Amino acid sequence: METIGRDLREMQRVPLTEAHVAALREAGREVRYAAGEALVQPGDPADRFVYVEDGEIEAVDVFTGDRLTNATMGPTQFMADISFLSGGTWSMAMRAARDTRVIEVPRERMLALMARTPEMSDVIITVLAARRRRQLESGNSSLVLVGEEADRDVRRVGDFACRNRLPYASYPLGSAEAQAVATSCEIVSDRPAVIFGRNIVVEDPTPDKVAKLLGLNREFVDNEAVDVLIVGAGPAGVAAGVYAGAEGLNALVVEDTAIGGQAGTSSRIENYMGFPTGISGADLVWRGEVQAMKFGTRFAMPLRVERLEQLDDATFCATFDNGQRVRSRAVVVATGV
Repeated sequence: METIGRDLREMQRVPLTEAHVAALREAGREVRYAAGEALVQPGDPADRFVYVEDGEIEAVDVFTGDRLTNATMGPTQFMADISFLSGGTWSMAMRAARDTRVIEVPRERMLALMARTPEMSDVIITVLAARRRRQLESGNSSLVLVGEEADRDVRRVGDFACRNRLPYASYPLGSAEAQAVATSCEIVSDRPAVIFGRNIVVEDPTPDKVAKLLGLNREFVDNEAVDVLIVGAGPAGVAAGVYAGAEGLNALVVEDTAIGGQAGTSSRIENYMGFPTGISGADLVWRGEVQAMKFGTRFAMPLRVERLEQLDDATFCATFDNGQRVRSRAVVVATGV
């Protein structure tokens, strides 16, 4: 059965070409990091693409300070997460394992470069999808749930993360792992908790609060204007996001529960064109989400439209449940599909 991406452990790495690297140099700038220097921390905005020219970068266990995995990134590899496409935040800490020289390209410039260079885009997106699959399988993330089996609020956060393909680790109350995390964060070990990184213990945890930490629930400029507002992120809404983005439109998809809607709960879909061995509903819609993000479509969640008004012949105004508003030239309502 198909999944969200290839197995990172079995992939034959395809480096970017010399022409791609030259384009990165033109669009970005050279930055040097000393051995042990942090490049990103959990919660930092995923606002740049980092290509390694010399040196070594490693993922860090934020609770122990040790190297998280045996794999590191060296010359010709790049440091990026799938959240880079959507403008979310880093879920892991990264640092230079030794003196390192990189090219850093701001997110907007990099997305434009990927749009102009499909071959580069294919390599990058394939790697990012494989990395997310590896994170989901391993549970390597700075989002940690303790006592999911014993607390309804923690369980709601876990359900939200699972349905939206967000990597997290979950430890039962009283386990050695839960005790180690509690000691690192200097909190009591016998209570359920939602922790992001080492320094953020989420009080009264909700999916909305976790979404904000991960950059999923966006802060909009009041009355921000978009070309198309798509309400609902089931298969129809995600497809609308793909088509709108592919046409160069500034599209925003909002969803109040989970990307994928009801179809996202299907364990196996075998009658969808292009997947002869079947695919889960969540993985199918996640692939569409990545495809839409490649074209610049933005997703925001959990976010509910409370009121939709037509201001004039060419403008609609949507008011969300958090009080923010967005204006759009067109509205696609894809709920219940």
